[in-house]
Amino acid sequence: MTDKELLNLLRSDPDTGIKQLIHRYSGFVYAVAKGSMESVCDSSEIEDCVADVFIRFNSSLPSFRAEASIKTYLGVIARNTAANYLLKHRLPTSSMDAEDHIDIPDPSNLEDSIINMTLKAPVIEAVKALGHPDADIIFRKYYLGHSSKIIAADLNMTVANVDSRTSRALSKLRKTIRL
Repeated sequence: MTDKELLNLLRSDPDTGIKQLIHRYSGFVYAVAKGSMESVCDSSEIEDCVADVFIRFNSSLPSFRAEASIKTYLGVIARNTAANYLLKHRLPTSSMDAEDHIDIPDPSNLEDSIINMTLKAPVIEAVKALGHPDADIIFRKYYLGHSSKIIAADLNMTVANVDSRTSRALSKLRKTIRL
């Protein structure tokens, strides 16, 4: 079944279409979510994230462009949903240097949370501006707490390459945000 046929089925018979979508892409979505979450979450939390991905896809179906790839779109949703899930539910588990640590705002004090997020916005934008794979490496290393070895395996790189890119990316960030 092609993406176009699957989209037509999703729009004409949503129940059958979503079953086909899940059957076809659940393994892929699970692999993407697991890659981001496995070092800090258990399998049931990863499965919850996967379910959320399909719910998000279904709710965004009316705005989905037919020329886009369903697999790519699901991959992006999975990566973003996993990151959001980690933001909401988990703290980084690795020990990081105080200067490199990104704190999660305390939800019990909304005013401080808003101030913290306002101060962090330029840093987040600067990290995003690094592009792929540097932004992914920085996020995984300093927010998710992944080791260089795990990042290298996930991104099909060597550990030395990950460490080198991390060093260069941090230098760019220091210049960009004047640390």
